[in-house]
Formats: sequence, structure tokens, C-alpha cells
Amino acid sequence: ERLSPAGAADMAQIEGVIGLVGKDFTMLMTDSNCADSILIRRHDYDKILKMDDHKLLAMGGDHADMVEFGELIQKNMTLYELRNGFPLSTHAAANYLRGEVAHGLRSGGMVMLDFLLGGFDEHAGPSLFFLDYLSALHKVDKVAHGYPAMFVTPILDREWKPDMTEAEAFEVMEHCITAIRERFLVSMPSFTIKVVDRNGVRVLRKPGE
Repeated sequence: ERLSPAGAADMAQIEGVIGLVGKDFTMLMTDSNCADSILIRRHDYDKILKMDDHKLLAMGGDHADMVEFGELIQKNMTLYELRNGFPLSTHAAANYLRGEVAHGLRSGGMVMLDFLLGGFDEHAGPSLFFLDYLSALHKVDKVAHGYPAMFVTPILDREWKPDMTEAEAFEVMEHCITAIRERFLVSMPSFTIKVVDRNGVRVLRKPGE
């Protein structure tokens, strides 16, 4: 049974979705829990979807929406590339995603998800976009969704810098994981970390690790 909007919004808050932009890459991290009400079903759920060779979409919220809506956006972006011969830029993809979320709000098909869209473009470089379930879109350097944001935002503010290397960014993510595990009420034993840069998408920490 599908969660009510209020219940789905609460579930989205329980999940951790974190991202940051480095010197020449964008890094995204989510917890790997798949939860339903008070039950944890899996600890190896991948919430970061590869949209194309240079874009990643991290999601938190209703898991049915993650599959249905995430794949809808992914396939439509692929269709755009096939029709036009080139992919959407990260900025264009973020605005397309926002438009679909906003349309759902107005048409009764509300998507109960929070998003981070990260990508790398040849001319614009790395970028990161914050989008919530009410379709508020912002371009950011570092950000987090959900209750875990209360614990990791000070870490991101203190340790992030514009020209940080991938190794430094990974260390920041490790500090965020430590803070969540030590301070957050909900158990998050495993996390997924992916990075996108000029060479494409790579997995730094697999779901369940």
C-alpha cells in the first residue's frame, strides 16, 4: 500500500542523501537502507541512479517512486539524446527534473522524493543541484537532505573547499558517516558513494559496504 503524502515525507526525512562538488568531480552519497514503516527490509539498496555517462541522481523517500519516477526520468533523458544526438546538460536535466516534479504537484501525481542531481559537463565542469519534493531547485556546492543533514551540514561547512581532491572529498564523506552512526537515532550500517567526473561514473563504496 502506498504511503500517504505525510508518511512518505517523513520517510524521506529519515534517509540520508549527501553531495558535494570538488575540483573536477561531483560526489554523491546515500544510506543503503530500504525501510517500510518500522521495518528495515534491506541494507544494500542503491539509491543513486546513473542517468547517463556523466550524470547521477541520488534519491530519498518512497522506494516505489524511486524506481518508477527515477527510471522515467532516466529513459526520457536517453530518448532526448537519441532524438537530438547529444545529451542534456546537467543544468538542463535539473530543470527538466524540476518540471516533472512540479507537474506532479499540480496534477495529483505527487512524487514523494528528495533529489540530488550531480554531473560533469565538458564546458561547465562539475555541478550539483538540490531538489525537494515541493520542486524547490537550487544549484549548490555541498548539501544534504533529511534528518542526517542536521548532523553532517556542520561537517560540510567546516571541511568543504572549492578545489578539494577526490581523496579529500571521500574523507569528508567518511566523517559524515561517522557522525550519522554516532548521533542519529536510526541505524544506518551501510552507505553508497559514487562520483562523476570527466571520465564518467565510478562507484567508490558499493551498497551494503
